[in-house]
Amino acid sequence: MRNNRIIPVVNGDNFRDLGGYQTQDGHTIKWHKVFRAGHLANLNMSDQQKLIEAGVTVDIDLRSTAELAQFPDCLPNGVKFKHLPILDDDETESIQATEKLRRQYATDQMGGYRQMLTAYQRLADQKQVQQAYHCFFKYLLRYGENAGILFHCSAGKDRTGFLTVLLLSLLGVQPRQILADYLLTNRVSQRRIATRVYDAQKAEVSDAFVQSVRDLSVVQDSYLYQALYKIKVEYGGMQNYLNEVVGITIAEMTRLKEIYLN
Repeated sequence: MRNNRIIPVVNGDNFRDLGGYQTQDGHTIKWHKVFRAGHLANLNMSDQQKLIEAGVTVDIDLRSTAELAQFPDCLPNGVKFKHLPILDDDETESIQATEKLRRQYATDQMGGYRQMLTAYQRLADQKQVQQAYHCFFKYLLRYGENAGILFHCSAGKDRTGFLTVLLLSLLGVQPRQILADYLLTNRVSQRRIATRVYDAQKAEVSDAFVQSVRDLSVVQDSYLYQALYKIKVEYGGMQNYLNEVVGITIAEMTRLKEIYLN
């Protein structure tokens, strides 16, 4: 089985294996064990086969109940499904209708950008979201030894992106590598981003509208830093956040490292 960072799914975006990243103490995340992605609603048989070949056996859907109902995942036979909504009233870019965005951002060039900053604050401090993180890590602890777990939202960039930051931080990956993985979304999602911006331009509303759509469609380090700053100031840093807020004990962190690190 080849070790590829990008899983070449045709009818989807942002499918990645998190294997191969090095930790600060010299370990490496195992390949074919944990994956991140955008939505799986349009996967054809060939795409599904690529997930099987990569090692995916479990799909954890982080999207809202409404998103799941509208765009259910197309999964290979035998892949287990778990719904674990983060922000069950999605306020990230995901798949919002152009008409809704037009009403919100037609005259406010910074509207989309501010919306993303607010969303990332919620990703750090909402109780429902923190409980979802707790359930996610507990699932990895219970089933991760024998499973290849893929987790995803709609675009695979914000809910998925921030949960990936938490996971890589827990495993001890270098901060600069965590940021690089987060920002990689922009490169591997160019088709989706370009389509969103093109649709906004075609609507012929305003430059402010197009800029907001662009800001909603990408990731930026300032978005992530909004959440990380809140974790540092209000919760005492990442280790304390994972331990006392998300509720993962030191022993459980050690166990997760045993499962996912070489």
